[in-house]
Amino acid sequence: MDSAGGGAGSGIVGAGSAGAGSAGAASPAGPVGRPAPQYGEYAPEGWVNPVLAEQERQEQRDREHAAASAVASAARSNGTAERTNRTTARTNRTAERMPQGERRGVSTPHDGAPVRRLGASPVDLLLTLVLLAMGLVSVVQSLSIGSVASTVRQTLETNYTELQDPGSLNGAAMISAVGMLVVFALVLWRSVVRLRAGKRTFWVPLLGGAVATLFSSVVFVIVVFQDDGFVAAMMRQASGG
Repeated sequence: MDSAGGGAGSGIVGAGSAGAGSAGAASPAGPVGRPAPQYGEYAPEGWVNPVLAEQERQEQRDREHAAASAVASAARSNGTAERTNRTTARTNRTAERMPQGERRGVSTPHDGAPVRRLGASPVDLLLTLVLLAMGLVSVVQSLSIGSVASTVRQTLETNYTELQDPGSLNGAAMISAVGMLVVFALVLWRSVVRLRAGKRTFWVPLLGGAVATLFSSVVFVIVVFQDDGFVAAMMRQASGG
């Protein structure tokens, strides 16, 4: 009996020792400090759920990242606006330094890019184009040397007298055509320059037409007054005979 009781006692102690060893082995796996509450128990004072704490930290990082992105976006927008303002300021300073005549031909839209206008006004542009077209027609007609010489000859014979050397009119018509072509080229170039500068231009074709007409008239007068028959007729009319 004693030995049985002693065996039983030994078994209980062994079991107790085994249980204590199991408890001691399991205790390091639990939380240090404040242990996590078991199911159905109230959390001890000061205990924080690590999952919720990690979620709060993640949300804080997300908010900080969003704030940093907003600041960077605002900085980029401010930089773009500042560059636009500098461009507009440079355009305005350039327009202020331009002469008054050239300044009328430049307008600045809202985006700051200058837009150049042709001519001082739409009416000036229209008149210039019409006069240039008329001058081109006159130049093309003057290139018909024989036709021009024949017309001048008929006019002289109808109003004055016949020429002794009608062939000299062909040379005069050729010189007149070359002169008119040169004058028209100069007028066209000058008109384009003034139109692009926004200056008043309609008077340039008018002046060119007057110069071309004067040149052509002088050429024909010189040739005609070298004709003896025409000079004799003029002298007879002057003397009343």
